[in-house]
Amino acid sequence: MPKVLKSYGTQGAVVTNLCPGNDWDFDAQEPVFIAFDELPVPFFIESIQPKGGRTIIKFEDIDTLEAAENLVGREIALSLEEEEDEEEVDLVGRTVRDAATGKAVGKITQWFDFSGNLCIEVEHEGRKAMLPLHEDLIKKVSAEAIWLTIPDGLL
Repeated sequence: MPKVLKSYGTQGAVVTNLCPGNDWDFDAQEPVFIAFDELPVPFFIESIQPKGGRTIIKFEDIDTLEAAENLVGREIALSLEEEEDEEEVDLVGRTVRDAATGKAVGKITQWFDFSGNLCIEVEHEGRKAMLPLHEDLIKKVSAEAIWLTIPDGLL
C-alpha cells in the first residue's frame, strides 16, 4: 500500500512510495484517503511529481512542515473501496458527540461517500440527520465515539 515516507521542503509537500508507472491507476482529481484513528480522511492532491522512483505530493490545505510531518508514516488509500477491501471501516454504531459540549448527539446509522465528501447519518432525537465527516470537523476519535464540531443548523 502507498505510504507517506517523509516531508519534503517547508511548504507541506511529502515524499511517498508511489512508483511512477506501477501505482498510477488513480485519478489525481479525486481524493485519496489517509487514516486518522482508523477513519479514512479525504485529501485532495494539489500537485504530484515523480522523482527518483518515488512521488512528491502536495496536498491541498497542507501548507506547513508541521502539517506534512503529521502525515509521515501513514498509509494512503487511492480510493475508499481500496480502504474498505483491506480493512472494513466500521463507523456504524459509533456515538457522535458534540466537540463543544461533549454531549452525545446520537449513533451513526450509515455513512456515505458523495464524490469524496464523506457524510454520516445520525439518529438524533427520533429523526435522522446528515452530518459532514470532514477532517476539519473531527476533533477526537475513539473506538466508541467521534467528537465533531457540528455546523449550526444541521441538527
